[in-house]
Amino acid sequence: MAFLFVPLSRFFSSEKFPLSFSFVLVLFTLSCTTTQIQFPLKASASFPLGSQLSVEQNKEKLRLLHSKTGREFISFSLSEPFLQAAEGNANVKYRMATFSFKENISRFCSDQFIEESRVEKGNFIQKGKLKGSYCNTDYTFTIIPVSEKEIKFSVVFSDNRLNRVWFKYDSDSKEKFYGFGEQFSNNEFKGKKPFLFTEEQGVGRGDQPITFGANLLAGAGGNEYSTYAPIPHYISSENRSVFIDNSGYSEFDLTSNNSVTINFWDTQLDGGFKGNIWIGSHPKELVEAYTKKTGRFSPLPDWSYGTWLGVQGGSLKVSAIVEQAKTAGNPVTALWIQDWCGRRVTNFGDQLKWRWYADETLYPDFKKFVKEMNSKNVHVLGYINSFLGDTDPKKPGGDDFTNPMLTEAKNKGYLVKNSKGEDYLIQTVGFPAYLIDLTNPAAVKWTKEIIKKNMIEAGLSGWMADFGEWLPYDAVLHSGVDAKVYHNRYPVDWARINKEAIKEAGKEGKIVFFTRAGYSYSNAYSTLFWEGDQLVSWGTHDGLPSSILGLTSSGISGYALNHSDIGGYTTISNPLRNYHRPKELLLRWAELSAFSPVFRTHEGNRPLKNWQVYQYTTEKGISSLSDEETVSIFAKIGQLHFALKGYLKLLEEEAFKTGLPVVRHNFLVEPKDAVLIEQKYQFFLGDDLLVVPVTSSGATKVKAYLPAGEWQHIWTNEVFSGGSFVETESPLGKPTAFIRLGGKNEKVLRDGLSGLRK
Repeated sequence: MAFLFVPLSRFFSSEKFPLSFSFVLVLFTLSCTTTQIQFPLKASASFPLGSQLSVEQNKEKLRLLHSKTGREFISFSLSEPFLQAAEGNANVKYRMATFSFKENISRFCSDQFIEESRVEKGNFIQKGKLKGSYCNTDYTFTIIPVSEKEIKFSVVFSDNRLNRVWFKYDSDSKEKFYGFGEQFSNNEFKGKKPFLFTEEQGVGRGDQPITFGANLLAGAGGNEYSTYAPIPHYISSENRSVFIDNSGYSEFDLTSNNSVTINFWDTQLDGGFKGNIWIGSHPKELVEAYTKKTGRFSPLPDWSYGTWLGVQGGSLKVSAIVEQAKTAGNPVTALWIQDWCGRRVTNFGDQLKWRWYADETLYPDFKKFVKEMNSKNVHVLGYINSFLGDTDPKKPGGDDFTNPMLTEAKNKGYLVKNSKGEDYLIQTVGFPAYLIDLTNPAAVKWTKEIIKKNMIEAGLSGWMADFGEWLPYDAVLHSGVDAKVYHNRYPVDWARINKEAIKEAGKEGKIVFFTRAGYSYSNAYSTLFWEGDQLVSWGTHDGLPSSILGLTSSGISGYALNHSDIGGYTTISNPLRNYHRPKELLLRWAELSAFSPVFRTHEGNRPLKNWQVYQYTTEKGISSLSDEETVSIFAKIGQLHFALKGYLKLLEEEAFKTGLPVVRHNFLVEPKDAVLIEQKYQFFLGDDLLVVPVTSSGATKVKAYLPAGEWQHIWTNEVFSGGSFVETESPLGKPTAFIRLGGKNEKVLRDGLSGLRK
């Protein structure tokens, strides 16, 4: 037996853990059995894992390497703990699906003792102890080689009361990090501390003064990391991909120059702390590897490539608006009517009756209406979520709303419970509601029958499958799974249930549903994502620019098909400042959306306050905010999106085969061009179309950075040499984009866009 003294100092910030620790003894237990590798005091040890991988360990480092190339999967400094654990009990506040966490640590295992390192059945196994004040646990750290470019790892503790784990590995000061799911404020995360927990993204998210106001009134302002769809997956500039396969609350500390620290909660409820690491020669290779594990999107049906008009107000109104758009030359192929289930006006604006059957007042003989639209080659889409709305006791003058589905769900025990065993009443924006318990097989079957009977049999070609992020942290679920780890899984199951209903109805590949909330493995079930409720503004954290980052960041974490509401959604009337959608913002948002998989409008929560893509006057003389020029320009932008159909089809086939996103972060396409990567509001559609949208009010020109090669402007045909900035005109209706000359899909792009230039 040999003893090795190594200083193991803490790596937590003094602000969070105001503790101090001294140097401790690390004990390596060494023997000459067949399952252990002897590790003399003054020598290194190499642990071969098959023919391709090896673990090297000495007094300073523990490294996992690709044997032939020397590429490093991961390394750990042994001058300080790379594992620590604690028992914590968070104080969690929940309001409008905005969560705040105040951590309380009762026991903290700060010191790490490595006792044994060995290879067993081709896996590297390290055993030891973590100790601290009132804290003592055995741990087992296992590395399992999957291939020459992939490993799995896990950490388990003997003390199952320890519900916090910190995992620290070496990094470089120049290493940059991309991904973390759908993120709206950051293009890259070096120097950041993102947390991952699916919730409402917030109103403002840092844009002022709206964030201050939203926090003051409802605690719902959000911040730079709040998102509907976080994913514990990222790719670094070292061509390393890390995926943590747990679902509890997590934090990633990327502020250090020489390390990354990952903190996950409640892993003992989730089978231990576990994940995958891949290495590759290009970030695309890593996206392909990650999505091979977690799932990929299927191509959208042929009808999806035209304009999706998001309109509501009844069959007469929506039919007139469809005809108006078609007359203007807009290639409308879908009508999205979220109020198919009925309109419910609240203090937040125009909302819906959360009961999932057709409203015969707005849409008399709904099946006939859908069939008539289909005969005009317009597919009809609806709306559903996993809530069931209730009567609002606070509504002035009383509320005559009734919901027979809620009554049935209560009687059959299909709803999420609170700690008292009662149905969990949740105050949503506008009215109270209850969540369906997706861990209850009977509730799931019931929900799928609603989808099949009331939506698919009615002829709908798709729907918005809304919400998924509202499960309370203290909810009690039918299956017994703890809500702390199921919260992030809830939107994944919500998507799975929608997909299974479609499959059971024999409609796979013909129906599209789009989700906003998600987590790991959502890409295996959702047919399409959308970015949720951006503010109708130019704000960088919650307006038009933020929707670009949502597309590019989510693509790195598997959301290959994503889009946003054209013009944004959240509309605020306030004495200090109104957030109402102007004409310019609507059309500029349409321009950037033309370069996404789906081109879909939304009226917003206050339609009469927002500029719309249509002109319409009701029988009472109430007119929408719009004009003929808007209808005309929007039709031309719709034609632009439709002209990309051939290219988009190829990209969606590629997404299905490889997991690569349709909209691509600059890092995915040109990972070695440091200047390009810094252009956070430029993006690629595929590899061969570089898009430079207008992101600020009043701008009529854009400054674009072009990477190496030759690039042709899609409107002027002017050719530019790459490796430099160029400034071009960008009038309304003609967004700036460049075709890569010599690109694989240059001809497809040219053929599709040729008619627009005439």
